[in-house]
Amino acid sequence: LEAILLVGGKGTRLHPLTLTTPKPMLKVAGVPFIAHQIGYAKAHGITRIIVASSYKSDQFSQFLGDGSAFGVEVRYAIEREPLGTGGAIAHAGALLESDASEPIAVLNGDVLSAHDISAQLQVHREQSADVTLHLIEVPDARAYGSVPTDSSGRITAFVEKSERPPTRFINAGCYLFTRKIIDQIPHGQVISVEREIFPELLAKGRRLWSYSSTSYWLDIGTPAALLKASTDLASGK
Repeated sequence: LEAILLVGGKGTRLHPLTLTTPKPMLKVAGVPFIAHQIGYAKAHGITRIIVASSYKSDQFSQFLGDGSAFGVEVRYAIEREPLGTGGAIAHAGALLESDASEPIAVLNGDVLSAHDISAQLQVHREQSADVTLHLIEVPDARAYGSVPTDSSGRITAFVEKSERPPTRFINAGCYLFTRKIIDQIPHGQVISVEREIFPELLAKGRRLWSYSSTSYWLDIGTPAALLKASTDLASGK
């Protein structure tokens, strides 16, 4: 299984820490956060990772090299200018080796998660989905993009931050794309996968499915969350 790891953001909520270091390279429980993500991906059968970077990209290649020290193959898709999540996926897609019908994992570089990618992959294959999103339930979805589904788990809409979200299930930032869908994203354009690609796929009647879980999940994008991630990892939570 191949994966695209999105690490191109500037991490402005973590200033001044990210003025010199990209967010996924900040240390969590003693090592750069990206090391936890690589180990997690490997544990779920991912053997080849395309690191999609832009901001201070040289730090990733210096730390990860070709991936052999981590037991995976690592390649790099470096954007000269940030292309947004959708543009970054399209740019990294040029380095994929999987067939058009094969699933590709897309992971956000600032999420600490314990959900079962293998189980998500099973749902993706069983439903012949074009894209399968990991969803988690939160007490208050107003600060997030909420993702309503029908009774079978098929995604019916994407609702950006709203005072009256239709569901408490939100996009948790781990996607499985069938390769051919990635190949259809325009290259060299700034595109948001959450705000543009997913709604456009829904409008075209494509099969967008959900995999919901109650497992551990944390966005490490603030100083408090970064500290919590270290504590939770060190304690085994």
